[in-house]
Amino acid sequence: MEQVIVTSDTAAIWSVELPYEDGSLYLDGADGCLIATQRELAAVTADGQVRWSHEVPFYRSREPLARDGRIYRIEDGHIVARDLATGLPVASIDVGADAFSLDFDPWGGFVFREEPHQGEGRLRSVTADGTPRWAVPMPHVADALHLRLLGDLIVVDMDNRLRAYDRDGRLRWVSWPHLWLTDPDPAEIPPAEKHDDVADLLDYDGARLLTRWEWRNGGGYYLVDEFGRSTPYITTRQVRPALAVLPSADGPPRLAVQGPHRQEESGFTYTVWMVDGDRVTWTHELGVAPTRLRPGAGGTLLVSSTPTQRRWDTYHWLKTLWHETFVRCLAPDGSTRWTWYAPGVITLGPLARPDGVVLVAAGGRLYGLPA
Repeated sequence: MEQVIVTSDTAAIWSVELPYEDGSLYLDGADGCLIATQRELAAVTADGQVRWSHEVPFYRSREPLARDGRIYRIEDGHIVARDLATGLPVASIDVGADAFSLDFDPWGGFVFREEPHQGEGRLRSVTADGTPRWAVPMPHVADALHLRLLGDLIVVDMDNRLRAYDRDGRLRWVSWPHLWLTDPDPAEIPPAEKHDDVADLLDYDGARLLTRWEWRNGGGYYLVDEFGRSTPYITTRQVRPALAVLPSADGPPRLAVQGPHRQEESGFTYTVWMVDGDRVTWTHELGVAPTRLRPGAGGTLLVSSTPTQRRWDTYHWLKTLWHETFVRCLAPDGSTRWTWYAPGVITLGPLARPDGVVLVAAGGRLYGLPA
């Protein structure tokens, strides 16, 4: 079979062996990153050194929060604060054995899901010292999987609708393309239909959120403001879920999305669209489907592709898959700034640090790529 020869046009600044075989990658709120599994947590410095690595109590959601030199997780029914410099616990708040999926709330405390083995789940808010603020019922186990802060409100998906709660736990509004209720009585909210779904919820510009709504005969991306009013943004179903919001210093954010693909004699061609307002400002074509789109530094876009581990194990020995395994940095005008071909399946990232360095893991190592 014909081999595809590829060559990277950039090189890693540093690399370090991953402390764990799996996990997730997060920024640490300073200049490094965190690698977390459900039972392990490690910190990597800005220059690629493993600062510390600890076994930690089991946590279903495994995503740590980082702020002001501390890391927060739910461990054994407690919100535990760990020192970023050492990874060791420095404070603990008892919130009960059913707590998981921790987030900061807009009022200096925490919000989390509570799922008992029997009975109805709840979304709870507590102060920084653990004093209960409020709790609201979650009718379904999948409720509140998407949670964002919008001004002084917590916005969550609940019963496949967006709901906004204030500091007192009052339901301020319910939003859906065909439904907008303010200060509603929860008992009077019409139930969602079978195919209704809040498929995604992202920060947009500080005053609005970007959500993807789906229903039986339609769907698309909508902007939702602090009053729950929704505005259609992209309603064509040619746009696929991989997307990234790119902040702008002198205007509204731009939206990078995976556009339609086409079949040609030589194979498939995949597209990435950059949407600015109501128009597509540029299109970038790829020979393989992008796996992730992520914002980079200075208005750049990170595009990555990787085969699954099963595809790699099955086909790479027969026909190398290097051309399917890469991170590409696109300049603000859509031109290619650089492409880095990974030494194996990409398992973490790409993720851009505030200084622009791009973090990505492949072949058992974490790499720092230039901005």
